[in-house]
Amino acid sequence: MERLTIAMIRAVLSFVCGTLLMRLFYPDKGFLFAAGLGLLLFGLAYLSEAWRRRRAKKQ
Repeated sequence: MERLTIAMIRAVLSFVCGTLLMRLFYPDKGFLFAAGLGLLLFGLAYLSEAWRRRRAKKQ
């Protein structure tokens, strides 16, 4: 898959999961908090991928 396609899939899934988690645990918080959580999840996905690739290179 192309990098752009993977980034778009991750962005959509991060936003959806962030919104669902925010509505489930903090229903009184606004949309910006859900978007922030989605952005955090998106960043963590790329951070974990970079960490996994670095560990695979060492072995």
